[in-house]
Amino acid sequence: MANRDDLLTVPEAADRLRSHPETVRKMLRRGDLAGIKYSSANRGGTWKIRESSIERFLRRHEHAA
Repeated sequence: MANRDDLLTVPEAADRLRSHPETVRKMLRRGDLAGIKYSSANRGGTWKIRESSIERFLRRHEHAA
């Protein structure tokens, strides 16, 4: 079981959300899911998502499921 403060990669978050990684990136850009973007010199950057952010997102959206 993950710690509530663990930082997840986009693919890990997508697995938890049962979604595609690009869908998770879109949610992060829109602000639907809270994440931290680390800049990178050779790419656009890397997102990290706290486990607690995933849990909050799922709680907010459990009615729609």
